[in-house]
Amino acid sequence: MSPVLATATFTPRTLSLPDYVMLALYFALNLGIGWWCARRKKNSAGDYFLGGGRVLWWAAAISFFATSTSSISFMALPAKAYTTDWLAFGSAPAQAFAGILVGLVFVAGLRRMNMTTIFSYLERRYDRRVRLLGAGLGVFLKVGGRMSVVLLLPALALSTVTGLNVYLSIALMGGVTTIYALEGGFEAVIWTEVLQVAVTFGGVAVAFWFLTRGVDGGFSGIIANGMAADKFRAISWDPDVTQPTVVVFIGMFFATIFTQISDQPLMQRMLASANVKEAKRTVVIGNIIGLASSVVFFFVGSSLWVFYQANPGRLEAGLPNDAIFPYFIANELPRGVVGLIVAGLFAASMGALSSILNATASVVVSDFQGTLWPRSTERHRMRLAQATTLVCGVLATLFAMYLARLNVASLWDQFIKLVALIGGGFPGVFALGLLSRRANATGVMVGAVASIGVTWWVQTYTATNPFFHGFVAIASCMLIGYVASLLTARASDKKDLSGLTVWDRSTKEMAKID
Repeated sequence: MSPVLATATFTPRTLSLPDYVMLALYFALNLGIGWWCARRKKNSAGDYFLGGGRVLWWAAAISFFATSTSSISFMALPAKAYTTDWLAFGSAPAQAFAGILVGLVFVAGLRRMNMTTIFSYLERRYDRRVRLLGAGLGVFLKVGGRMSVVLLLPALALSTVTGLNVYLSIALMGGVTTIYALEGGFEAVIWTEVLQVAVTFGGVAVAFWFLTRGVDGGFSGIIANGMAADKFRAISWDPDVTQPTVVVFIGMFFATIFTQISDQPLMQRMLASANVKEAKRTVVIGNIIGLASSVVFFFVGSSLWVFYQANPGRLEAGLPNDAIFPYFIANELPRGVVGLIVAGLFAASMGALSSILNATASVVVSDFQGTLWPRSTERHRMRLAQATTLVCGVLATLFAMYLARLNVASLWDQFIKLVALIGGGFPGVFALGLLSRRANATGVMVGAVASIGVTWWVQTYTATNPFFHGFVAIASCMLIGYVASLLTARASDKKDLSGLTVWDRSTKEMAKID
């Protein structure tokens, strides 16, 4: 999908005073949660990053979902179902079932290591070089790409359909999120995400109610008309890796297992859980919520198609596909309600952004300062954590504004390609660490670098579906990394792997490196 949202030629509907009141209330609630969490005493940087063991598992599960999604899903999934069918939906169960497997098989061992960041595992399993490489790559991809993209795309969509200034939207989302994440730390991130998920799905539910009222037969009419037009086609058994087929999603399933494990914002929720049982619940339930949300967003897209087939005069020419749901919200819903659902669109972005801010601060403090300057005081660690949150929030906001000025086309597609190219293979390093006793530091770094070349070739010279690129990257990293490990193995490289692979599970307590 190509969010070239600045090219629309119709006149947007401006927001009303009740809409602005709803938005102001939403932003005030987020800041209030940040202030409330800031009042709780934080004795260490660990409290700032993991909540001091006070996070409830169900809140962590909701936050897990909010972290894994964004406003991109709010717009892109309905748009995909609106323009085509449900074939792309296969990515949702592929990712959800992979995440559930992570929760049931891998979480217990990782949680028992008492880490602050998931990259600590890499030093225990390999060495410090691999830990720093993984941490640096993670920070680069999150700060240099994802944060700015999740701020920009909803701002562009809202500007198209409501006339809301792009730069104002970016500044509000970036500024408010940075303030509450800086003040309240991980607890503020968790509880604002609970609020944001409630606002997002409350808004979607209201929008769907209005959708059903605009179609003859309501919900049943949507089902009947969608089925007649084959809008709910969801499975293709064609062995074609250039299309969203079952074969592609099987590859995506295996890739997602280790993509989730290597993702610090996601694993931070697991690491913050009070015990192993709650850590498992967090990951499993978070993925189930994600699957359910995809069903909702795809169904909204199909419903929008039925609605505008029944009411073609209400759809203006020149509307970009990714703006179809925001357009419906702005033009079909009453005043005040529009503000609530626009707040939901903001909320979807702010949840992803706040998670990345706190996770990035945890990586900078634990993986870089804690590794390179281990004698730093808690006071210095806290200052660095807050400074990192502030700097990253400002950089993401400014870079999103810069991209808005450039009017970049196909931004999300390009971001997906960049992630698969530069960082897509690195989860293979975690995979080799967990699944193989023979993988070593030199071998996995060779594999990670080589996977970039393999992925570039696939992206450039084949028509392989982008959903499959992550699998190609991880599989090539694992294959090349394993062979390179065998070729570079030395007797002196042998280390105690107790508790570090699925073959070496142990109740032995791991020495803390953080």
